[in-house]
Amino acid sequence: MIPSADGRTYTLHVTIDPAARIEYLIAYRDRFVLDPGNPLTVPAPAGGPRSELRMPQYRPPPSLPTANVRGTIEDAPFVDRRGVRRRIRVYVPSTSRHNLPVLYVHDGDIFVDALGLPGILDSLIASDRMAPTVVAFIDAMDRHDDYAPGSPFRSVLTTEIIPFIEHRYKTARDHRALMGLSRSTVGALDTCAHSTIAFDACALLAPAIPAEQFRAVLPTADRKTRFFIETGTYDVPLITDARALRRELERRARSVHYVESPEGHNHTAFRARLPALLEALFPTNAPAVQIR
Repeated sequence: MIPSADGRTYTLHVTIDPAARIEYLIAYRDRFVLDPGNPLTVPAPAGGPRSELRMPQYRPPPSLPTANVRGTIEDAPFVDRRGVRRRIRVYVPSTSRHNLPVLYVHDGDIFVDALGLPGILDSLIASDRMAPTVVAFIDAMDRHDDYAPGSPFRSVLTTEIIPFIEHRYKTARDHRALMGLSRSTVGALDTCAHSTIAFDACALLAPAIPAEQFRAVLPTADRKTRFFIETGTYDVPLITDARALRRELERRARSVHYVESPEGHNHTAFRARLPALLEALFPTNAPAVQIR
């Protein structure tokens, strides 16, 4: 920021999308504080609130309808072959249908507790905007190690957790999706590309996949997995790699649904993107999809 002649004020001039929403703090050496000239603030996942800038054309996402009928969240106790316990919670929609599609979610604790995904699922399913879906929320034990390319967790997920869930809940194996957020998108893409089982769809929310890892995590086998990327124009510097990932997937003739919103890397933006992402992943009355 550029100081004024008298040193009393500092100024930063930038060009921002007219519909953008930005969260920020002002840095004073090692201190980060709210903007005293801006009354708008939003809570942060850790620490104090952040200042919020809403450009003139920004419109908050519409409120989701209240669900009269809600699904249930069940604990699914899981211990792998090595005797390691991992927390898994499963959302079971309120429906009489059988053979439901299934979504596996990395960073389960973030999606359940911080982003409130079960409530979003209730609203979308009750209003017939999304097909009833079983959702398995799988907590990380170490976000760096679990989601590294070729990690041992990838094998646990595909050879132990997924068979366990699909046997217990009798889900449709021809409509299976995996979703990651930020760091866990590395593990999601790696699993969809290289596991011994196939996924109909791979959802990458705010991907944090460095270009130098593309060779390790991008698909090489001739699978029909569809890729869904939701990212933010101001998710700096991750947006550069997200755009490069889209180009590389398209170069490999993969199906890519790419959405870039004029926001940054924060929970408010993540929550806003989830409804449209879930509607695209599990549309109502969708024809059966054969995966291999």
